[in-house]
Amino acid sequence: MSYKNTMKLFASNFMLVWKQLLYLFIVVVVFGAIAYSVSIPFIDLLKSCNAGEKFISIFKTAYNSPSELFLYVSNCFRGVFSLISENFGHIYLSLIGLFFFGFIFPFVLIQMSIYNINSILFQKLTMNMEANYFQNGVKTLKHSILYALTNILLNIPYFAILVLLFFIYLQIATTILGSILGLVGLSALLIILRSIKISLFTCYTGYMVEHSCSPFVAFGKGIVYLTKQFWKVLSTSIIMHLTIIFVISFIAVFTFLSGLIVLIPAAFILISTYNLVIYQNIKGERYYLGSNVIFNPVQYKVKTNESLNQTNIPEEAIEISPKAKNTKKKRKNSKSNIKK
Repeated sequence: MSYKNTMKLFASNFMLVWKQLLYLFIVVVVFGAIAYSVSIPFIDLLKSCNAGEKFISIFKTAYNSPSELFLYVSNCFRGVFSLISENFGHIYLSLIGLFFFGFIFPFVLIQMSIYNINSILFQKLTMNMEANYFQNGVKTLKHSILYALTNILLNIPYFAILVLLFFIYLQIATTILGSILGLVGLSALLIILRSIKISLFTCYTGYMVEHSCSPFVAFGKGIVYLTKQFWKVLSTSIIMHLTIIFVISFIAVFTFLSGLIVLIPAAFILISTYNLVIYQNIKGERYYLGSNVIFNPVQYKVKTNESLNQTNIPEEAIEISPKAKNTKKKRKNSKSNIKK
């Protein structure tokens, strides 16, 4: 049910993808140019010792002699670290600028846009109200900044585990068989790890958007909500993550990577929609599936607006609540009594 509703809402709100694409394009172009300009001394230093060619040859080593992969990668990183330490006095400003303009600021701005997307979608789901992308971003600026800065702290364990898994893989990949098995195991672990991360964050953003509270309070409340249906949410998150991987891989191959331009912002919208659907389902509160269709997760009932005085049951509905049937019978009986 959550998967179907997510896909339906994602399709009906696809215009957000183009707005998010424009936002990401501006962020990448502006901060990419700044990061490149401040990192020129560091780039020149790497060129002087042919560091680029050494890192490219990592792929050749992985194919030709996988047993030497871990040693080769370790030597490459040691060489770069020793080069940085020897020339740190000349390039430390370049490294600081690269760190902030190439990673921290873009990450914060992207996380701010995620909060903005969730705010827009939440208004659409709960009130069927259209919100302007950039006006809503200004309106929620304070909370989006807090959300983005908190996400840096919350994502540190995730990135640390990713680095740990990468180094474990390098130690396992000492033979061709070890490389293949290690890659399969690493891929499975990454999917599970990413799905767990998505699950843990499902109710976090929705709660913060709804209550305009502290990010840490929202994250704690989100975990409390999640404990009610953790395994169900995790299984759905795995299916959602596999769907994203399959679609991105398929379109990226057949469009020669050009399709990623649209797929990356689309993934942001899809995950945000999924999180809000899970949040509303766990709370048991109804939300709009369309302009005049409301889904009730408690009763598994879909009905049109009350002003229309009609009941509609699309494919997503499982059953109509017995209360609705009883009220219909009472209305029929009252009408028959009036006629008599």
